[in-house]
Amino acid sequence: MSIETTEDSTVSVDSNSEYGKMTEEALQKMRNRMGKVKDINEPYIRYINGDSITHFARAIGDQNPLYCDEEYAAAGPHGKLIAPPGIYYGVAWGSWDLRHGQGLPGVHGLHSGDHWRFFKPLFDGDKVRATKELVKLEFKTGRMASRMLVQADEIKFYNQHEELVAIQIMPIFRMEREESKSQGKNKTLELGTYTAPEIAQIDAEVDAETPRGKETRYWEDVQIGDIIDPITKGPLTVPDMVAWLQGIGSPHVRAGKYWLDYRRQSPKVAVIDPKTGIPQAIERVHWDDFMAAEIGMPAPYDYGSQRGGYATYWASLWPGDEGWVADLEFQYRGMVFVGDVYKIKGKIVDKWIGAKTGNRYVKGEFTSFNQRGDDIMPGTVIFALPSKESGAVTFPVNVEEDGRADA
Repeated sequence: MSIETTEDSTVSVDSNSEYGKMTEEALQKMRNRMGKVKDINEPYIRYINGDSITHFARAIGDQNPLYCDEEYAAAGPHGKLIAPPGIYYGVAWGSWDLRHGQGLPGVHGLHSGDHWRFFKPLFDGDKVRATKELVKLEFKTGRMASRMLVQADEIKFYNQHEELVAIQIMPIFRMEREESKSQGKNKTLELGTYTAPEIAQIDAEVDAETPRGKETRYWEDVQIGDIIDPITKGPLTVPDMVAWLQGIGSPHVRAGKYWLDYRRQSPKVAVIDPKTGIPQAIERVHWDDFMAAEIGMPAPYDYGSQRGGYATYWASLWPGDEGWVADLEFQYRGMVFVGDVYKIKGKIVDKWIGAKTGNRYVKGEFTSFNQRGDDIMPGTVIFALPSKESGAVTFPVNVEEDGRADA
């Protein structure tokens, strides 16, 4: 999960509070934005090229030559480098204006999951843009707050030909910071520590992660119950999160006059450090013990988008160069704290033929258990695979529109 503060200084808040409030006036302004499509004009990644692809791949530890080796990719099914599916986080999540118009300044948010649909590749040389639309606002009771607003944006991504290449549904939980701090559900959590042999075992598991590559995975050869190879992530460190921001950007980490202008525009975006009196970005919950404690956490924790990036990495290893990650949906449950380690693993639960295109699909379910036995990211994935009978995957791949035919 990650802090998602907002950039709309016009919304009504309680001026006597250090933090923002969910007033009825503020909520009505948000309701008025439902269904309105807005462009994202300040992405961190706009151009897909060897540099942006490599930077993202390094941010998640991805060494797949389909993304990182021009000569290898040129000989592959796409004829050139393509981008890893998670690179879209750098277009929207890491932009400086995705949060414009989100409302409720000073009311923190927790990125609670993602639903991705990937229609066709992003190639080396492409230019990508995105739009956002508020599609969901509803209240629920949560473990971190008695009054929690579920807010979701639909983010659409287009290439330079105005082709729709991906859609993300991005829900966040909005809670008043004072209440989430008082709830403090995780204050007594035991943080992860490891022996040298345990670290060696984790390193060995990471070292074993290998993309399927040129060994074609045909639809006919996949059976329900087949295991989707696991990956191990962690133990989480602050440098892991620095690497993530280097790959996809940051909504709130800004320097010099950019930081000053941001604070003037959105005063609630900064929190005063009690030791120094310096206003700092709320995003420092991911590396600062004090700010984490301010919202009832025992330690800094991961970015939700980072965990989602790891999910896209795990999924992309399995189908091989000729396969395709078509649909990926997951929930962020709890946090991954500094020191935590978890394993993403899954199995195939269904397979079918698309009614319109004849594309061959298989569906998997996956879990992400940490060292405490908590599943911090369950989800599902749908792959489009080449067929011995019908040949290559047909693009654009759209599971929701393709329907289903008997296998």
